[in-house]
Amino acid sequence: MEWGIEMNKQKIRILVALNIIVAILITNCTFLWADSSKFDADLSADYIKSIMNMVDDKYKGDIDQNKLVEAVLKGIFSSMDQYTEFYTVEEAESFFITIDGEYSGVGMGFDEIDGVFIVKEVYKDSPAQKAGILVGDRLVEVDGKSLKGVSSNEAANMITGKKGTKVVIGVLRDGEKNPIKITVTRDNIKINPVTSSVRGDVGYIKLSIFNNNASSEMKKALKEMDEKKIKKIILDLRDNPGGDVNEVVEIAKSFIPEGLITKVDFKSDKMTDLEYMSTLKEKKYKLAVLVNENSASASEILAGAVQDTGAGTLIGTKTYGKAKVQNLYPILTLDAYKKYEQKLGVKLVIGDDLEKKYNIKPTDDEVTGWIKITTGLYYTPKGRMIDLKGITPDYNITNIRVVNGVDLSTIGDLRVIIKPQLNSESIDVLNAKRMLRVLGYNIDDLDSLKFDNKTFDELKKFQKKSGLFPSGILDFTTQRTLNDAYQKQALQYDKQYLKALEILKN
Repeated sequence: MEWGIEMNKQKIRILVALNIIVAILITNCTFLWADSSKFDADLSADYIKSIMNMVDDKYKGDIDQNKLVEAVLKGIFSSMDQYTEFYTVEEAESFFITIDGEYSGVGMGFDEIDGVFIVKEVYKDSPAQKAGILVGDRLVEVDGKSLKGVSSNEAANMITGKKGTKVVIGVLRDGEKNPIKITVTRDNIKINPVTSSVRGDVGYIKLSIFNNNASSEMKKALKEMDEKKIKKIILDLRDNPGGDVNEVVEIAKSFIPEGLITKVDFKSDKMTDLEYMSTLKEKKYKLAVLVNENSASASEILAGAVQDTGAGTLIGTKTYGKAKVQNLYPILTLDAYKKYEQKLGVKLVIGDDLEKKYNIKPTDDEVTGWIKITTGLYYTPKGRMIDLKGITPDYNITNIRVVNGVDLSTIGDLRVIIKPQLNSESIDVLNAKRMLRVLGYNIDDLDSLKFDNKTFDELKKFQKKSGLFPSGILDFTTQRTLNDAYQKQALQYDKQYLKALEILKN
């Protein structure tokens, strides 16, 4: 996706440890509260100081004190559990975008396919949509600079920028030989983690992450269901990595009957343990919740509450198993630490303590980075501790995600706006290839945008079998027919969704 630049510094946010893949790979060690009594802070501080002195004495070269402090902080926090870590200011920016669900940019997402950046999503009412950028456009240049050989992150950084500034994006559109230059005025973009649809008498809601927009967007989706008198809901939490505890609690209040949603037990005596309650007097929906092995943290708070209170039925595979809770704190620079020690006579490292106790808000250049640190554990309404265990669904059903070598999640609908033919290049060609392969046709090169001879021949076979004229061209009728054929086939592989439908209709 496109990443933003400006960081939203909301203070001491409580997170239900976001299960980011990068974090999982850092370490497998688990921090045990019981071992804290063995930790000698004075001895460790003296040891680290001695190491610093040794470096200063022995190292022949320039030492950047701030970089040295950053490295020490990285080491300290990476030695704990895999969810505790130190972020530099730059790293924190990306993390805040994930949680805040807001950034400054143009409002589109793109994938790199076959060495080409292709727009896969244009957000509704975004600057990109208003300027005329379309799904399927190939990004070739930004402000006159070619994107050839540029990484995805570099491309995103070139496109994002401060609100109100302009960026000229060169796109190569299907059917055009030369790039089209589109001027877009950047703005604040809100990322909507909720997608919903009404399917007969059943409402389907997919929640991808519990960012700051999750509960407000969920309310909009449920309002639409209410207006259409939908009482049966499938809530899809598959692959949802978690997020902000306040967001999951607000969403839970729409489904969980009056009583406890979750309890958070903090380690520090200075932090008050929390009980989050629902005030829902009467259950409004017949609910089925889809989960899998990547449903983690905040997803498990909601899934656990649904299961413990009988608010609905869980379907899928055992969840990830994470009950750790994190807090985010800004860390003062070494210079700021010394400055406020001299000014106030106290030793503070957390910027929020400075603001809370002395009403002094540290400036951006007084913050060296942010720590995300495990501060507590959460429990389900019945007191279950699911950390490292996960939640076993009421119906344990495994889905088929890869068919004939194709990951079904990589396939998008054919757009029915152009008619690709032999030797042309298009995102529609790529999706058609993958659809045909899933349907059993002999397709090669599933990562190429090019309409090759093999695809031409296999498409003719599909057209003939479907009662269409075998032209080998992806005309509009063929695209609609292929979309329908694929969707029917793919639905048979989503056994979890089919089970949810069965339960709701009984």
